[in-house]
Amino acid sequence: MPDFFGRDRVLWMVLGAFVVSLILGLTSVYVVYLYLPLGHGENMLVTIAPGSPVVVIGRKLQSEGIIRSGAAFTLFVRLRGQAAKLQAGTYDLSPSLSLGEVVETIIKGDVIDSSIRVTIPEGLTLPGIGLLFEKRGLFTQNEFLQALQEVELPFAYLESIPTGVHNRLEGYLFPDTYQFPPDVHPKQVVRIMAARFNEIVPPMFASSPLSQRYTLHQLVTMASIVEKEAVKQAERPVIAGVFFNRLRRNMRLESCATIQFLLGTPRPLLYADLEIVSPYNTYRHLGLPPGPIANPGLASIAAALNPAETRYLFFVAQSDRSHIFSITYEQHLAAIRQARR
Repeated sequence: MPDFFGRDRVLWMVLGAFVVSLILGLTSVYVVYLYLPLGHGENMLVTIAPGSPVVVIGRKLQSEGIIRSGAAFTLFVRLRGQAAKLQAGTYDLSPSLSLGEVVETIIKGDVIDSSIRVTIPEGLTLPGIGLLFEKRGLFTQNEFLQALQEVELPFAYLESIPTGVHNRLEGYLFPDTYQFPPDVHPKQVVRIMAARFNEIVPPMFASSPLSQRYTLHQLVTMASIVEKEAVKQAERPVIAGVFFNRLRRNMRLESCATIQFLLGTPRPLLYADLEIVSPYNTYRHLGLPPGPIANPGLASIAAALNPAETRYLFFVAQSDRSHIFSITYEQHLAAIRQARR
């Protein structure tokens, strides 16, 4: 009697093996398909937030049209034990990349530099700095001014700032070129600029011959006046020397820059402006104003810390913004006439 049942069993086994092989083959093809580049198209900027799980990253890449399958991305990364190596940042990715190439890009951290470069010129006031940040699109001037009032800073030099200053951080945000991420908080900007000041100025102050006679706050205040009065680099130490000479002789500084600080918006001064009632009005009050009138740059700070030794007591600006320096008041009057000619 023929073994039909045995023959059928073999047939079914062969058929089953074929089906399994077919399924496995098709699955393999599909898996390979998922790992292939999605196709050609425009590059996309994809931002991966810090701490994003691999599943979230995969879904984001799929939704942005960079890869075919977020699940395949997750499986690929986990099988290779590379989930912890994925780095946050903004990536410039193309759909022409294979899944493996996308993973390698993110593991290497080949992010694009989306930071915003901001140069703070010497001599800006705090509102002026805030307006500059607003124009660069980082945050508003009001947000910056609010951050100045709320930020906490660890620097020892701030302890010497007396009460009565116009703004406790005026003069202490160092003018320089900075790189900020586009979502930076204004408090963080203040911390970075104040830290830059702390890095540069206190060591200079410690080596200054005037550090035994004046506080850092007083010398930063002087530097801010020099910054607003001087244009020519070589004149900064001389202008500082003139103001220190006037201080030693108990003469009023009579700096027009302090009046401009009170006015806020620069304009030609009127005689009435010299009568403004304020401790910042150096035409009415002896000594330095309560605090800086701007944020001075390195050259003006160096001039205030190491002023020129000179006998000059007066100076007047000429049309080219250089100055004529004088020892006596009579010489000063003659210099004024010369400058006006």
